[in-house]
Amino acid sequence: MIYTDMESLVAAIANLNLDDKPSVERYRKLIKVYWDAYHNPPEGVIGVGCITYAEEALIDAQLNDPE
Repeated sequence: MIYTDMESLVAAIANLNLDDKPSVERYRKLIKVYWDAYHNPPEGVIGVGCITYAEEALIDAQLNDPE
């Protein structure tokens, strides 16, 4: 499944088995991708554009993940 926004990602994390270490690590990386993109958008990207930029970064990270 491809998570397209923070809401869908958080919903998946809420149902996560914390003993499943590989999944925990994968979701941690995805949260970091979103967080970093949201808080460090390209110059001139503001407001809702930050959310859109972060969502695109989240999708790209999943599509480019070899697993």
